[in-house]
Amino acid sequence: MSTNFAVPKEVEVQEMLGMLYDAGLTVKSGENQAIEAGSKNLIAVYVDDADQPVTACACDYNFTAFAGAALTKIPKGGAEDAASSGDFSGTMLGNLNEVMNICSRLYMNSSTPHLRLDKTYSSPDDVPEDVKPILSNSAGRADYDVSIPGYGDGKLAFLST
Repeated sequence: MSTNFAVPKEVEVQEMLGMLYDAGLTVKSGENQAIEAGSKNLIAVYVDDADQPVTACACDYNFTAFAGAALTKIPKGGAEDAASSGDFSGTMLGNLNEVMNICSRLYMNSSTPHLRLDKTYSSPDDVPEDVKPILSNSAGRADYDVSIPGYGDGKLAFLST
């Protein structure tokens, strides 16, 4: 199965997220995070122009809380509590959704079809059946550890068909 969509490189993720957060943000290659049913990840699903799911991004609870909080300067303590409990405020989730929307650009280049963010799901358990193969059998994958200044470290997994 060939990859139709780009899997973002470390430097691309660094540049994209670096525009959103303080200069101290760091991105480095990480080990594959678990994204199976029951794992503590939110899943952003991207669709093509025919509304078919084609890529996904898994955000662990730490990234969800810290990225969501840092955009609007929600205090670190609240972000840490949310990361621990999985109880994210509406503001954190709205901010994460905006970050995931911006990250759609990381999947595209001059030779890939267009895609757009469809929806962010609160768990791998909640994704529709047609998304599950992307999570379990992606043609391309890149995992990153992201350190958000003033907040902490989280994980992202970019999955592509």
